[in-house]
Amino acid sequence: MSLDGVGRWVRQAERARDEAYSLVEGDEFGEIVREELQQEVYRRRRVMYDLQSMPRVVTARPEMILVVHDARSETYECRIFYKEPRPAGIVEQLNVEAGWETILGLRSDPDPVIRLASEKVEEFHLIRQRSSADGALAPGRRVFYANEF
Repeated sequence: MSLDGVGRWVRQAERARDEAYSLVEGDEFGEIVREELQQEVYRRRRVMYDLQSMPRVVTARPEMILVVHDARSETYECRIFYKEPRPAGIVEQLNVEAGWETILGLRSDPDPVIRLASEKVEEFHLIRQRSSADGALAPGRRVFYANEF
C-alpha cells in the first residue's frame, strides 16, 4: 500500500470516529464505541508515521553485467559492475546453474539486481541453446551494458 493509500485508510478511521461521536453523544455505550474508534485512529496514524519516517532504500543500478559460461561445472558466472559508489553488501558476483529451474527461480528474488542478472542469464542461456541447435559454436561469454537493461 502506498503512502497515499495509508493516508486514505487513516481518514476513513477518522470519519468513522467522527460519525460515531455525533450519533451517540452522551450515551455510555456510545462513549465506549467512540474510544475504540479513537484508538483505531491512533493505531492507523502510528502506522502512517512509521512509514513516513522509514528511510528510502536506493539501489545502485548496474552499469554492466558480464555472463560467463563454465562448461566444466555447467554454471553461469555473473559479474556485476557499478559506475556509482555502491553501498556495502551489494551483489557483485552471482553463480547460477545452467538449468531453467535455477535460472527462473532467481526471477522471484527480492533483490532487484539479482532479478536483473537472472534475466540476462536467461537471455544468454537462450542464445547458447539456439547456437547449439543451429550447429554453431555457442558463445562462452556475453556482456550486457546499461542501455540493454
